[in-house]
Amino acid sequence: MAFDAPPQTESSFDADSIRNDHADEDVEFAAAGDGASDADLDDGVWFAEAAEGDSDERLLAVTACGSHEPETSPHGDSRGSVAGTLISVVLHVALLLNLAQLAIDQEPGWYEPPLEATIVDSLPDDEEELQSVEYVLADPDERELEVREVINAARIGLAATENPRRESSPQQMTELLPSPREQHVYDVPEGLEVDDRIVVNGTTGRELVQIDSALDLITWEIANNLQESRVLVVWLLDASGSLTEQRKAIARRLRRIYGELDALQQQTDQIPKMELPLLTGVVTFGEKTTFLTPQPTENFDDVQAAIQNVEIDQSGVENIFGAVKQVCSNWSRYRIQQRRRILLITVTDEAGDDFSESLEPAINVCQRFGAKAYVVGPTAVFGRRKGYVPYRAPEDGKTYQLPVDLGPESPVIESVVLPFWYAGPQFDNLSSGFAPYALARLVHETGGVYFTTNMTTMSGLTPTGVFDSATIKSFAPDYRFGTAEDYMRDLAKHPLRKAVVEASILSRSAQPPGTPQLYFAVTEGNFRQLATEAQKSAAKGQYLVEMILQAFPSGIEKELAHEDSARWRMNFCLTYGRLLAQRVRNLEYNYGLAWVKSNLANDDVSTKANRWTVKSSQKLNYAGTMKKTATLAEELLQRVVDEAPGTPWAVLAARELKDGFGIEIEQRYVAPPPPRPPAPRNAAVPKNKVQFVAEPKKPTPPPPKPPKPVLPKL
Repeated sequence: MAFDAPPQTESSFDADSIRNDHADEDVEFAAAGDGASDADLDDGVWFAEAAEGDSDERLLAVTACGSHEPETSPHGDSRGSVAGTLISVVLHVALLLNLAQLAIDQEPGWYEPPLEATIVDSLPDDEEELQSVEYVLADPDERELEVREVINAARIGLAATENPRRESSPQQMTELLPSPREQHVYDVPEGLEVDDRIVVNGTTGRELVQIDSALDLITWEIANNLQESRVLVVWLLDASGSLTEQRKAIARRLRRIYGELDALQQQTDQIPKMELPLLTGVVTFGEKTTFLTPQPTENFDDVQAAIQNVEIDQSGVENIFGAVKQVCSNWSRYRIQQRRRILLITVTDEAGDDFSESLEPAINVCQRFGAKAYVVGPTAVFGRRKGYVPYRAPEDGKTYQLPVDLGPESPVIESVVLPFWYAGPQFDNLSSGFAPYALARLVHETGGVYFTTNMTTMSGLTPTGVFDSATIKSFAPDYRFGTAEDYMRDLAKHPLRKAVVEASILSRSAQPPGTPQLYFAVTEGNFRQLATEAQKSAAKGQYLVEMILQAFPSGIEKELAHEDSARWRMNFCLTYGRLLAQRVRNLEYNYGLAWVKSNLANDDVSTKANRWTVKSSQKLNYAGTMKKTATLAEELLQRVVDEAPGTPWAVLAARELKDGFGIEIEQRYVAPPPPRPPAPRNAAVPKNKVQFVAEPKKPTPPPPKPPKPVLPKL
């Protein structure tokens, strides 16, 4: 900080006057006297010291070392004028120093003393110098312990380098990207066992769990939301009879759920209801929506009683999405006025009957009020809408297949209806591993979770085990499409996808037959006729397969290289590969029977070839012109097995590849049974024996027919 010096004024001081003015003060004047040597005089240095005295006024003692020139004052005291001048200068300097000290002694508030750091090169004597360690990669073949897979490793093989290099040149920023939202980490409530397989928000399920495990995961979700805001939980329960066991499981688990949420003993007398952290409502749906709790409540006993006393809906209709829309509309004030987060927990065993007209309105109202949809439900049947549940009627003891809506897992069915040849599972009701599309879209668009769990309606699915969630994740459907029209408009941009869906639609009207006749017992009189009838069956199947193949333009397999979706690549390879395989089999079968009936004579049939058995063969024995087609079909199906193991596509492709595309006809001879001996003639009746006419027997009444069973509606 700089200060302006006061203006200089001419002043003269007399040494005697100064001496007289300060006679009473402790001031001492010393001048170079007679005792000073010449050397001292030559120094020409002035010394000023602060004398001891009053702290308010600094007194100076001035010591002057004489001048080299002799004093020539007319009064004989030239030293006095010089001393006065010097004293004036010293006093002005002292005044300036005092003024400067008043401004500088007090440091400003923002001032921070500088940090002083000292770099020490050497280590203390009592510490040893750190030794550098060389890291050598171990040979994996020499390990002694089991090597386990590391998931999401953050750093692998860090190493120091003295010559770092830039991997890529900096790119100019063309747009400002928003920073990602911070992911908060919350404590997990005590009593829950949570691992890395938990379903995360916005997904459609990660693994098949039991109902109790799904409820534990729901508890975890509720607890996480309670960390951020007050919550309204709405239990939306399917009122159909097929879900009775699941509702009982919820009722049994309810006390544990609310106990872990610390919601059993709420201080309702001390906290206003609108300030309570957790409120609960119970609603059932079927043909109609029923509010078992007229208003959300904090009373656990009311919630438990409502779930335990659900009245079964016998209509067989499940209007899930209408119930979601009605709950959000009726209880939206809890979101608007109390700022509660609404969690809709739906428990159902079907896909819902009202998705075509109510799905998108339900999603819109959930998004409007920030409601999250959580679903505990079944997996969808692969490439089908209807699944079938076996039901044994107590009236007649027969087993009936009850239809149930379980799918599909995509907006439009993307799989062909095509039976498999030869003995083995047909996979008509194969699980897809994904949720029904409408429910999955509701969860996806609201940021909730779909928990796939075992349901009664899944008992009719073909047992093939559980598909791994991590494996099938990359083959998930696209949940962007709200209507089938939006989906079809997107298909028009992708020729390969469009061909697959068109083939799927054609297969539902064509429906080729399954395995043709494989065993023949012929005679020399009918073997040609039987072979011709079997050929007609194969020709019909061939005609329908060719009709479906019209959806695929010539050379469509070249589009496979431009398809970036793993799901659609597998859809195409499986669909087109199966159709080509069926074409080859039908022609091979037709040509094989034609060769047999043309090359066998009557004598051959009657002596050595009256039994024919058709078997599969890895080699084409009759339709040699179809070898190229057979090779392409095998390559496509094998690609599915290799690129999508552990998925429904791989299961179906492996089933098609189980039997070769060619056939071989095994011929053998079975001797006909010997002719029956002639019936003995009636013995002659003695002349004197009386013959009586037998009395007619009374007809036995037929047993009463069992009552016609009343099949339940699922």
